Amino acid sequence: MAGSAVIFAGSIVTNVGAYLYHLFAGRILGPVGYGELASLISLLYIFGVPTTVLSTVLVKYFSKCKADSSAGEAKDLYIRMVQVLGKISVVLFVLFLVASPYIASFLNLTTPRSLYWIFLGFVLTIFATVNGSIMQGFQLFVWVSAYGALGMLAKLAISTPLAYFGVEWTIIGSVIASLIVFVLFFLPIRFIFQAKRKSLFLTKKELLLFSAPTFLTLLGLTSLYSFDIVLVRHFLNPAESGLYSAIATLGKVIFYASSAVTLVLFPVLSERTAKQEPAGKILSIALLLVGIISIGVTVIYFLVPTLVIQLLFGASYDGGAPYLGLFACFISLYSLGNVFVLTCLAVNKLSIWMITIIAAVLQAILISLFHQTIMDVIMVNIGVTS
Repeated sequence: MAGSAVIFAGSIVTNVGAYLYHLFAGRILGPVGYGELASLISLLYIFGVPTTVLSTVLVKYFSKCKADSSAGEAKDLYIRMVQVLGKISVVLFVLFLVASPYIASFLNLTTPRSLYWIFLGFVLTIFATVNGSIMQGFQLFVWVSAYGALGMLAKLAISTPLAYFGVEWTIIGSVIASLIVFVLFFLPIRFIFQAKRKSLFLTKKELLLFSAPTFLTLLGLTSLYSFDIVLVRHFLNPAESGLYSAIATLGKVIFYASSAVTLVLFPVLSERTAKQEPAGKILSIALLLVGIISIGVTVIYFLVPTLVIQLLFGASYDGGAPYLGLFACFISLYSLGNVFVLTCLAVNKLSIWMITIIAAVLQAILISLFHQTIMDVIMVNIGVTS
């Protein structure tokens, strides 16, 4: 787990930048505007489930290429993936054109054009995922850390000033930042293109047997911390949606602070599985680290919730203070569960998808039934993750 230290250092910059972005955007846009922005970002997370799956699958196979010391096979996999993803992106764009009016209506958007910028950001993310998976699979953790920080700082520098012009321009700024980082992504992986291409033996059946349950697993996992914001945007009034988005952003400090551990955990466990080496000790360390982070942040949120909200979002979000500690409990449970889920995927225990999908469906049903107040939604989240 030595790579965790490098990832953690970079994640500090990344997470600080991410929270400054949300805090500045929240202050500039106000609760109503920020509620709309947060719902669009959550929608991007849900759209991005296939890219998360793609990353998980590719990291596993690039880790295998590293174990076999075969950059040529990694080059072959990269080229094949880019060709397939180009075709898929065209099909997705057509489907998106048909669905976008309905999505805009469901989210009560004041700026429906924002959806098109969200889609463009999604396409950039798809292709950037392939590059990032190479770095993660080959355990180039310094580069992974550096690019994560660079991407967030670029987003903060470009997108935040544009928030003064509204939600749509805030998203446009994020897309511009993503494009810049995507181009720079090619620097650390140039060794792949310098290698002689060597065919990687990978049957469609083998890929499907891993990617299908992985997709379902991560769809459920991502839905658990994203779809609640979308549902709140739909069911509650705009002001309450803004408050919920603010406490969700603060609560996710726990998840993002512990993500350095899981980012390292998956490729290391995947390589060990390929080499048939034991992994129990690594899992124990990962759970311990995530547990310490979760408890520490949750205690602070219970003790001084109003102070935290006023310092970060401002007095206009004070209404969210009573819910902050409980939301932190939800994210703590989610973060610990995330460690187990990624471990199962790394060691090929793929039936884990049934648990995450059942949890996600249950969350959506219960929030649809019980959504009179913010507290109702949080209690559903805690119950489901428990």
